[in-house]
Amino acid sequence: MASPTGLRRIVTQGASVALTRFALIGASLASSIIVARALPVAERGKLGLLMAVSGLAVQFGNLGLPMANTYIVARQPQLLTALVANTIRSFLAITVALALFCAVGLHVIPAWSSLAGAAGFMVWLVAVAGLAQLLVQNLLMGQFRFTASNILEMVGRLGTITGMLIWWLFGGATAVWFAGVTALFAVVAAAWGLRAVGIRLTLGEWSRPLLRHQLQIGGRAYLACLASFALCRLPLYAVASRGGLDGLAFYTQALSIADAMLVVPIALGTVLFPNLASTREAGTRIRSTLRIAGFTAGMMLLAVAAAARLGPVLIPLVYGRAYAASMPVLLSMLPGIVALGVCSVMQNALSANGYPWAAVASPIMGVAAVSIGLQVTTTVVGCGSAYSIGAVVMLACSSLGWWLHRNDWTEIGAVPASPAALPES
Repeated sequence: MASPTGLRRIVTQGASVALTRFALIGASLASSIIVARALPVAERGKLGLLMAVSGLAVQFGNLGLPMANTYIVARQPQLLTALVANTIRSFLAITVALALFCAVGLHVIPAWSSLAGAAGFMVWLVAVAGLAQLLVQNLLMGQFRFTASNILEMVGRLGTITGMLIWWLFGGATAVWFAGVTALFAVVAAAWGLRAVGIRLTLGEWSRPLLRHQLQIGGRAYLACLASFALCRLPLYAVASRGGLDGLAFYTQALSIADAMLVVPIALGTVLFPNLASTREAGTRIRSTLRIAGFTAGMMLLAVAAAARLGPVLIPLVYGRAYAASMPVLLSMLPGIVALGVCSVMQNALSANGYPWAAVASPIMGVAAVSIGLQVTTTVVGCGSAYSIGAVVMLACSSLGWWLHRNDWTEIGAVPASPAALPES
């Protein structure tokens, strides 16, 4: 039987996740083409704002529960029933909070005023449906059901594209209806995923100690995710305020290439996380982390070497000669791309050892380094260099944190190992 943390197994699982992510990028392109052709300019803008606000609601409203659930299910699968009951209760509370967020935000923030009425309701509905899909998907990952998780994502995305196409062909396309289709197929995907999980929905068999642990782990994951997002996006906001529209276009193009290059290492980190969380033996976890980190580093070095060599030819060819100016920006970001690729492995390995505070401190230190770098530069290329500096600092901190916690693997505190012993309230 293959080792649950073997190099071949994790690379194979990571490849399946990465291929799905690339397919989703293609699906996003297809949906953007349908939206561009089906909706007037004003409706396209309305839909873009609607989806952006709902995505923001999910980003800030998930409380880290998806990652916490992956971690706990991988380590103690016998807690799945109580975990689902806790998650349902938390989900219901979050839906109420999201309703308040939408009701207040759409009236207080002037830029969102165009979403009043039915569009505002759709913001809430898309956010709730997206959160449900995310929670179910992470439960599947905690069970190592990566194929089912990939299918869930594709069901949601391809269903949305099909629904949009039908509305367009029958002449009923509006921003609100397109958002409704997105919410509908997110719910369909979540329902399919729940059936794949193979557990009944219940509110009764919940556990207060387990809920406390979910929120504790989820809170740390939440903070780490927000800090990581800030590290990658702060330079973009700096360019927007300093570099003008041309500089923003060049930096955005370089950033989109960087994001595409990071799909595979992020996928490897995603599958490494539950595999390490389920493995008790410290030596096995250490060897697996080093092997995957080494494999990722070699792969990323080859990728950035190819980008540096081929970029000056391919970027003008694909995007136009004007975008040749984005190549110096990309070159300044290449060290950061390598660092973030390896950091995806190290950060997930560190998190799998109990989500110590070092897993939160690493991206925060990276954000601090980016902020300092942005204070001493006024150029678009300098902002790319700040991106790289922050990524290298984050990698160094996460690697140090992993080394300090490499032997940690404590049982879930205050949660009995037997589901029969779990308190009901």
